Amino acid sequence: MKKIYFQLFFLVLFTLTGMTVSGQNTGMIKGTVTDANTGKPLARVEVYIHHLKLGGVSDSKGHYVIKNVPAGRHAVEAKLLGYFPKHFEDVKVKAGEVTTLNIKMEMTSITFDEVEISATKIPQTVRTVSSPVYVIDKKSIDLTTERRNVGEAMLSIPGVFTEDRRHGESNVISFRGVGLHTYITRGILVLVDGVPITEASGRTLFEGVDMDHAEKIEVLKGPVSALYGPNGITGVINIIEKSPEEGFHGDINGSYGSYNFQKFSGDVNGGKGNFRYLAKAGYYHTDGYQDRTEYTSGRAGIKLIQDFGKMGKLQFTGDYTKDTSQSGGPLDSIQFVERSRVATRKFTGWTNEIYRFNLHYDKQFGEKSDLFVNSYFSGRNTTGHYLDTKWGEDNVRMYGGEVRYKLVSKISSAKNYFVVGTSFDRQTDDNHTYSRDGETGVIGSLIWAGKSTYDMLGIYAEDRVSLFQERLDLTFGLRFDYIGYDWEDNFHTGDDNTSGTSSLTNFSPKFGFAYNPLENLTVFGNISRGFNPPQISQLFTSTYVIPNPDLKPEYLTNYEIGVRGNLWKNAIHYQVSVFRMDFTDQIVSDGYPATYINIGNTRHDGVEVSLRYHYKRKFTAFLAYSYLNATFIDNPDTTLIGNQLRKTPHNMFSAGATYAFDFGLSFTVDYQFIDAYYMDNYDHFKYPGHSLVNAKVNYRYKKFTASLAVNNIFDVNYATWAYAGKRYDYVTHQTVWYQYYSPGWPVNYVLSVGYHF
Repeated sequence: MKKIYFQLFFLVLFTLTGMTVSGQNTGMIKGTVTDANTGKPLARVEVYIHHLKLGGVSDSKGHYVIKNVPAGRHAVEAKLLGYFPKHFEDVKVKAGEVTTLNIKMEMTSITFDEVEISATKIPQTVRTVSSPVYVIDKKSIDLTTERRNVGEAMLSIPGVFTEDRRHGESNVISFRGVGLHTYITRGILVLVDGVPITEASGRTLFEGVDMDHAEKIEVLKGPVSALYGPNGITGVINIIEKSPEEGFHGDINGSYGSYNFQKFSGDVNGGKGNFRYLAKAGYYHTDGYQDRTEYTSGRAGIKLIQDFGKMGKLQFTGDYTKDTSQSGGPLDSIQFVERSRVATRKFTGWTNEIYRFNLHYDKQFGEKSDLFVNSYFSGRNTTGHYLDTKWGEDNVRMYGGEVRYKLVSKISSAKNYFVVGTSFDRQTDDNHTYSRDGETGVIGSLIWAGKSTYDMLGIYAEDRVSLFQERLDLTFGLRFDYIGYDWEDNFHTGDDNTSGTSSLTNFSPKFGFAYNPLENLTVFGNISRGFNPPQISQLFTSTYVIPNPDLKPEYLTNYEIGVRGNLWKNAIHYQVSVFRMDFTDQIVSDGYPATYINIGNTRHDGVEVSLRYHYKRKFTAFLAYSYLNATFIDNPDTTLIGNQLRKTPHNMFSAGATYAFDFGLSFTVDYQFIDAYYMDNYDHFKYPGHSLVNAKVNYRYKKFTASLAVNNIFDVNYATWAYAGKRYDYVTHQTVWYQYYSPGWPVNYVLSVGYHF
């Protein structure tokens, strides 16, 4: 199989690099973009001809080039966050000649409402989105994080609960108190450049996300099933990676810190004419604070883009990551208070190999429609286990794709944005589990084996109608999904064999609106429905579960209304939303042996507030607050009714500020507060919550960067994971409670340097 992957890779590489598009009736536009007040060159300015879908990005010296521009007169636009857009309505291009267009841009406070969002599949500005939306740009990522993981970068977004158990690249993320499992993220759909990396079974491994090359992170809250189908019942995270630029460029970065934290990354990128390329690599290591929490990963990737002009654009990406992590095991309550570093487990840990290939084609048909075709193949090989007494092999393969068509039309005075599409995903998971001696680590006999297959087919349509001179946008969406399950029990024979098949279908509707009564005010709201299909482990496979192939999906109905806008000459951006989420047919276990049934219902009521302040790019600050009340309203165990769901703190708060000097020095400080929360659904044990303060100083001189971060500067003893539960003691024949904690790092530092060329 590996030979096939490499052959495919080199075939695509040869095809793209060997193709060039030349025109006998084209010219070129080039020039320099500068700040109108200081005269300094501006990098990363997007200069483009929208109706031709041609453009370029300015480099560190402010230079840009747009090649293969058809002869004639064209409208050119330049955009950079924090500056007023510049429009040139009549730029003349002659065949075989170069048109020089130098651009001077006026600084303004950032108008967040004009930021374009691509996670909606129909790219649109924030002011037209009917859901809460948040954007984290590259500058914010660089100033506030060490780019360790996605959760670390989401500090400024309200209502995000994270569990960063080993301060590595993986973590668990939950929106609004939904989807928290033992050590993986569920209920949030994660995309990279618009392509899902969440497995069809609903599991997201963030080890496959390259934060070193993340340019922007988009977050949409609320169910996205009307567009994406299952697995996104509480929202979507879209990580947009770095795009290569004209010429030859590169970045080299290195970090070293406490507990032998090491991080190195680099890339080279460039291109000529209509061809672009990017090759990247990275390394990550930490010994960890607790014994046996060492984590090491290495990665490599490539991105190739060929623009065929009027014939469309083709992009290929390939990524490979291998990581090995040890797990020292959780601490009990006494060990946690004493800040013990002891490992409570001897052999737990695992190794992941993750690879993904993606090829997508984008074709613009004039100004009114375009076609997007995407295909992907990905895989994950995992060995190890989270218990000392077991060892397993898990081989996952996924392939699929999507075709969607967008049309922009005008009916009377209303502008209509319509998208229709279909997607298909297949995931196979071949698992073998063996016993292991908990004292010696010797792997024993096979105790479980099986192969599962998920098939997911979806058809969707969404229409956004813009009325009253584009002040009111109404969104109507509907998706139909078919999900098929096939389970092969390769361990049991005879009557004990649990092999079986099952399928289900579902419709996911959505209605939303965004009303702009004033230029800097948007009132938005939506009613949407999401669903989460049962897992094969809940239907067939677990040794201790009675097969239950008729189990229904969980359904979530979301009601939401909010406002966002800008104040004080656009220096302040705010967003406030109020929501209610009702879970029905929630899946719970009942009895012993366990049977999974649909009966548990929960209600999640909350408020989320976000404030951002920008003053002439020198001083920036953010504030994020969320209130959540997540309770059981129906459950087979009536003692749970009215209880708070575990790991759902009522209050979460974060704030941060950065001040930048003209000579390249900047200071950043941020604060995070997590309220007390119950560690179990019986509201028996409560984690007291914590507050953390981090600080960072950054310095930039020409092409060099350096930073020093000090995290948890007040040396707070806190838990990154806290859990309580009941278990049966076979010695005393009694049910006993236990508490588990994963300790956060004490005060620690990270020193980083970088060079851009």
